[in-house]
Amino acid sequence: MNNPAAEIFLNAAELCMNCPQRHGNVVNLSGVGRVMVSGDIHGARVSLNKIVSRFNSSEQPILILQEIIHGPADAAGFDRSAELLLKAARLKCQHPDRIYFVMGNHDLAQFAGGEITKDGSGVCAAFREGVKNEFGDEAYEVYSAAMKFLRALPLAVRFDNGTLVSHSLPSPSRMKFFDPAVLDNPTLDADIKRGGAVYEMLWGRDQRPEQLDELAKMLGVDFFLLGHRHITAGLLPIPRRAAAINSNALGGCIVEFDAGIDTISLADIEKYVKRIAQL
Repeated sequence: MNNPAAEIFLNAAELCMNCPQRHGNVVNLSGVGRVMVSGDIHGARVSLNKIVSRFNSSEQPILILQEIIHGPADAAGFDRSAELLLKAARLKCQHPDRIYFVMGNHDLAQFAGGEITKDGSGVCAAFREGVKNEFGDEAYEVYSAAMKFLRALPLAVRFDNGTLVSHSLPSPSRMKFFDPAVLDNPTLDADIKRGGAVYEMLWGRDQRPEQLDELAKMLGVDFFLLGHRHITAGLLPIPRRAAAINSNALGGCIVEFDAGIDTISLADIEKYVKRIAQL
């Protein structure tokens, strides 16, 4: 191995896969206190820097990050979100018991060889070109290691207070394709294709109250913290058991709570919200 970035990605992947609190695709964090949960980052360097700065200045918090890749092009036309992903992987290596991730649909598309089109351009192809521009002759090695890191990410993090953090949940009309056993078992190739449980969980939208009640009972949780939405206001309450957050702009937010004390509900979600601009 020639490039240190590749080594960082591989080390972070191993830490994610071999996390002592991980069972299948869920990390169960019991007995922890302060928790910070981000929404989608999508290459927002200022947002990630502010979140990490708050993490560094806090006393032993847990930080959960999601969907770091696929950001806007820089002045030269390149997606540089691989740099942010590397920063997050390095943080995992430095703080293996305090930094956690949940897999997003953009992560899935990137490592599975898919494509997502935004504004007429493919963001997965743009990410690959960004890695080539950044790492030159060693780009293949770095990219392959980064894909192993993305593939290693869990689907959810669960806390004692009944909160489950995941990127999304299945769409109501696609529930027949969702098998909750995917959370208890390693991911198979069939799971990441359309109609597979991982795919349907990460791409799902428009959840309904009755469906959330069903999922809560099925998974043994009380409240869901999600991403996967473009939310100008940063926070989207989803009656009755969920809220989605977005962290990729100064108007976005993170959610902070004490998993040992706070019981989150839709009625009081606002008091746990911290705006990116105020971090």
